[in-house]
Amino acid sequence: MFKHYIWDFDGTLYDTYPVILDGFVAALKELHQVADRKEVYRTLKAHSSKELTHVFQLPFDQLTSVYKDIESKDPRVPVPFQGAKEILEWVVASGHTNYILTHRDPPGTKELLEKDELLDNFKEIIGSESPFPRKPAPDAIQYLMEKYQMNPNETVMIGDRNMDILAGNAAGVKTIFFDEDQLLIDVPATYEVNELLAIRAINS
Repeated sequence: MFKHYIWDFDGTLYDTYPVILDGFVAALKELHQVADRKEVYRTLKAHSSKELTHVFQLPFDQLTSVYKDIESKDPRVPVPFQGAKEILEWVVASGHTNYILTHRDPPGTKELLEKDELLDNFKEIIGSESPFPRKPAPDAIQYLMEKYQMNPNETVMIGDRNMDILAGNAAGVKTIFFDEDQLLIDVPATYEVNELLAIRAINS
């Protein structure tokens, strides 16, 4: 069914949320904001870090700058979710192709992938340096579709947040919502999985 797999990175392939969540809570505290940890997590999952700036009425650049400074000092190294290596290698072994669409910077993304010997599984990585608007805008997906002549019915966007799914829907491709912690409801995805290896059954 699917030949082209477009993956979100944070919270989908890699369990980066412990570092991300702690970083944003600390950044908000540094900016004199009282933040409930669970609500910050829910906001990040349901929307994005940009939504936090609306909730706490902070400039996006200011919050992002403080967060990145805190994150850069965190010694923890994110690890892939269970099944990530197997599903990526399965896609390649099946003769199909993986891509990454992330708001993370490409050098940091590639560094993590190289560490876990996963980088060779990807055809292209689009990150924060790209000229495309952030998800849920479909522009980056549309760029990949045009560049690699993807059939929408053979292309799937996989992510753990609503904006990943909305971006895929807007681009006219299929979508898979990875709901590892079963936190969000009413996400308009074509399919939903709670573990990455379950994606194999969708394409069987």
